[in-house]
Order: sequence, then C-alpha cells, then structure tokens
Amino acid sequence: MDPITASGVFSIGKELLSKAANSLAPSEQADGSKFSEKLEGSQNTSVVTSDPSLRLQKLEGSLKADLLDDPKTASFFQQNQNNKIYLEKRADGSIQFLSSNGQSLVLEADSPHCSKANELLDLCFENKFNLTAMRPNAVAFNS
Repeated sequence: MDPITASGVFSIGKELLSKAANSLAPSEQADGSKFSEKLEGSQNTSVVTSDPSLRLQKLEGSLKADLLDDPKTASFFQQNQNNKIYLEKRADGSIQFLSSNGQSLVLEADSPHCSKANELLDLCFENKFNLTAMRPNAVAFNS
C-alpha cells in the first residue's frame, strides 16, 4: 500500500474511533439522589387491601346515605321501600336505579353520586356480588 492511501485510511479510522468514543461518553451524570428518592417513595406507599364484601357494604351504605340526603333522589327510595331495586350502567355513562314496580331514577354522568354508583357497580361485577339472573347487566341494590 502506498503511503498516501495508508495515511488516508489511518485518518478515517482515527476519526471513526473518535466519534464512536464521544457517542459512548456519558453526556449527563447520573443523579443518585433521584434514584434514592424514588426508591424511598415506592417503599413508603402502603398497599391497602381490604375485604371486598366490607368495601361493598361501606360503599353501598355511603351511597344510600348520600342519596337519601338529596331531596331529588330521596323521594324515589321512599316510594320504593318495599320493592326490589336494581342498579345498572347506561351507555352514556349515567347510572339508572330500577324498581321492581317499573319506576326508575337516572343519575346523570356529571352528578355527584354517579361516580360512587359506578364504583359500586364495578366492585359488584369484579367480585360477583349482588348479581341477578333477572337482569344480567344490573346488580341488586340493597336499599
């Protein structure tokens, strides 16, 4: 190989090695404090495990108390005290209470009680509580 070609190959090789070494060099120093903060944060969070049936009772009682405090919904439950009441989710995100006598009460998706009712429905479906063969997409609401 002639000296001119050899020096060109050597320059190209040197340049490639230099670029590769620079790309492998850490551009940012690792911050050990961020890792330790995240580690402590993950250890401080506690996992709350509770009995689903106990959660269901508390949630159902809380929802019923809230609904009875609201004059708009209280009249529905007073009129249907001796009837079976079912709770079901509607396509628009609202919740519907259906009485065995045919009356219904709709909680709009933006109402303050709807999120709690949705949580109750989800809990019932996940744990197979209060399901009824009469209405497959509804749960019995123990009023």
